[in-house]
Amino acid sequence: MKKMQKGFTLIELMIVVAIIAILAAIALPAYNNYRVSAAEGACNAEAKAYMNSAVAAYMSSMTVPASPGKACTTVVTLASITGNESFTPKLPGTKTTSCKRDSATCAKPGTTP
Repeated sequence: MKKMQKGFTLIELMIVVAIIAILAAIALPAYNNYRVSAAEGACNAEAKAYMNSAVAAYMSSMTVPASPGKACTTVVTLASITGNESFTPKLPGTKTTSCKRDSATCAKPGTTP
């Protein structure tokens, strides 16, 4: 009686590795785009929240704190109510968020409010 060998052939293993490589080639660029948009969105949310509280404090003649700088690399302290503020996201984000000081209106990253 012959012994049956169990296992995978080299061709089967090479096919599995090729399929995994193709899936990784598709998934990694999408994942990187997700990381970039998440960093920009987090900075946009932080900028909007800071501008809302800073404008309210400035209008009430209260002390205006500096922005927390957790999602954005730019730390801002509101000194006047005119003009715009720009917030730069931490890496891997690249597009800055611009906010109007007078209305605390922030635009999507890369656009103007």
